[in-house]
Amino acid sequence: METEGGGWTVLQKRFDGRVDFHRTWKEYKMGFGNPSSEYWLGNEFVSILTNQQQYVLRIQMMDWEENSGFSLYDQFSLGSEAENYRIHLKGYSGTAGKISSLGQPGSDFSTKDADNDRCVCKCSQLTTGGWWFDACGPSNLNGIFFQQGQNSNRFNGIKWYYWKGSGYSLKSTTMMIRPVDF
Repeated sequence: METEGGGWTVLQKRFDGRVDFHRTWKEYKMGFGNPSSEYWLGNEFVSILTNQQQYVLRIQMMDWEENSGFSLYDQFSLGSEAENYRIHLKGYSGTAGKISSLGQPGSDFSTKDADNDRCVCKCSQLTTGGWWFDACGPSNLNGIFFQQGQNSNRFNGIKWYYWKGSGYSLKSTTMMIRPVDF
């Protein structure tokens, strides 16, 4: 709550691998885990919230060498379930890559039982975890959590390509939103 002036609602948190993020559409819709541990807030709630007013999205990441980075989007919203919780983004800045690693704006959400990506390969099953896959794209913060020493050459890990490359699995991530006018 203290990051950049506070006021954040945390959507996702990963840091120890205790929660399995390879879940069903219904689980990602309603949310899972515990806010004091690892969790996903729930696509339905985020969709309703982000369509009431404009929100910014901040994604904070840490690698296994204790380096931190962030990606900030000036506008963020999710479409409804009927729109497969399509992600809408505008305005990227940050220290975790010169360009965004988050799926292409307009990408639909996919899970192991709901394939909505633009690839015949079923990205959620291939790389594990629910995410806004384009064609298995440059990020997946809901991939498998790999411990230090086992986190390299892992294409199904917690990845953010334009910061650490395609095979590096991150130590921790937090996705959070707050109103644009906060």
